[in-house]
Amino acid sequence: MAATQEPWQEIAARKRASVRALIPAQWLIPAAKLEEYKKSERGVLHVPRESGILSAEEIKITESYDAVALAEELRAGRLSAVDVTRAFSKRAAIAQQLVNCLTEVFFEDAITRAKYLDEYLEREGKPLGPLHGLPISIKDGFNYPGVESTIGYVSLVGKSKATVASPLVKLLLDLGAVLYVKTNIPQTLMTADSDNNVFGRTLNPYKLTLTAGGSSGGEGALVALGGSILGVGTDIGGSVRIPAYCNGIYGFKPSANRIPYGGQQPAGRFGSPGIIAAAGPLTRSVRDLEFFTKSVIDAEPQDYDSSALAVPWISAPLKIKLVIGVLAEDPDFPLLPPVKRTLETAIEKLQAASHTIIPLTDAPGTREANEIAVSLFQLDPTKSAVKKILASGEPFIQSVLKGAADFAAYQAASEKPPLFPLPADGYTLENLWDLNVARADYSERWNQALVKAKIDVIIGPVAETTAPPHDTYGNSPYTIIWNLLNYPGVVIPYLKADQSIDKTELFPTGLARTYVASEVHGAPCGIQLTARNLRDESLLAASHIIASVLENSS
Repeated sequence: MAATQEPWQEIAARKRASVRALIPAQWLIPAAKLEEYKKSERGVLHVPRESGILSAEEIKITESYDAVALAEELRAGRLSAVDVTRAFSKRAAIAQQLVNCLTEVFFEDAITRAKYLDEYLEREGKPLGPLHGLPISIKDGFNYPGVESTIGYVSLVGKSKATVASPLVKLLLDLGAVLYVKTNIPQTLMTADSDNNVFGRTLNPYKLTLTAGGSSGGEGALVALGGSILGVGTDIGGSVRIPAYCNGIYGFKPSANRIPYGGQQPAGRFGSPGIIAAAGPLTRSVRDLEFFTKSVIDAEPQDYDSSALAVPWISAPLKIKLVIGVLAEDPDFPLLPPVKRTLETAIEKLQAASHTIIPLTDAPGTREANEIAVSLFQLDPTKSAVKKILASGEPFIQSVLKGAADFAAYQAASEKPPLFPLPADGYTLENLWDLNVARADYSERWNQALVKAKIDVIIGPVAETTAPPHDTYGNSPYTIIWNLLNYPGVVIPYLKADQSIDKTELFPTGLARTYVASEVHGAPCGIQLTARNLRDESLLAASHIIASVLENSS
């Protein structure tokens, strides 16, 4: 007789309890106070420093540096790796209680690692590497030995403990980093709302009723709350850039395979011939994005991961004035008031700083990229992600169901026929060839437009919306376009939604997102910068210049 399958709710509850038990009692916020924080309309960004859990020195360690500055203090021995690791571990524990951003914690292992690094520095008289003693958080899919990688599937609980580190994890350890937590993600990793049936939903620290983005939503919320100074996410449709945007921090999606991506727990099926995902950092500054990326590339990542490109870091030539192309707003995906105001204000400030602005009127539209990309995402005939959900009996989360329904409704309501309607029995090999031809043609037209315009960088929105209420982010056309083209992308936080300025409007055409100004008041806004494939160094250099202009004008 077959054994009765344990209810998925019990498996998930046991997993959550096991993670919660690893947080020391003295790091816990009193239940009554925690409930008070969660009911507040103020958000929770202020809570870690006011909680009484962190010492004055720990507040200084976690708030007074970016990653570049903190790494310098650690390499020089002015701060100990143990003190820094303990400070960020405590702050990550606080963040977890406030916004549910963690999946796995291994604080004791991190402290042991930090002690080794302090002893190494004293014994050898030099740091282990450029990341010596720097605490780095990682998205749940990265494998860390002895720790599970459930990626939000109940069916993987108790069956996903890693024995071998992902290539990027090994590389970061070789560079001297301390890894201490893994962060929350959505079921399937293919929605921008980080919610799953194992760990639950990650909340936005600016306003708990808003999404933290996805699929690296746990990283975005953790970095925003100061529980991490540098986090590593992954991005196949916006999954680094969207959480950076929603949480008011910096994010970078490199060109695919500049940063090792292999050796992760797959959300779907290995071997997809579609869009290539990329790993990238979420940080507090542009220079942190560059610091992380250059450190990894200088370590010859191809020696860790055979799929990583053997392309060395090439410093971009210094440019004082930039030629900036503006991505056109797609009428099918109209920008909501705070997004439009932010983009227009940024362009005005850049023009005032004597940078050249060129509308990219000859570039292909966003809708076309969106449809090709979504079709490529649906190629797996075995429906591996669905099988991982059904294996435990757990339900689909709301945003997974809503995302598919929203896109189908959009296609049905559009006056334009779908470019690649999904056949009832799924795509065929012939469809795959057609999709590859369409993608190559789309890429060629974009390349021609950019060569003609002679631009240095493209500026555009991250999304039509700011961080919206939970389960409403939906489609991501303004990030997915750059994954389809394999262009690198940077998100820079800039301004905030303001209900006194960004009045509620109706959008009778296009994707017609619901917009209520009071719902998103105070939500972070930002811009997205992109450049052609493998121009990562020049994009980061341009991002320094643009961020400086915007920071000085805010």
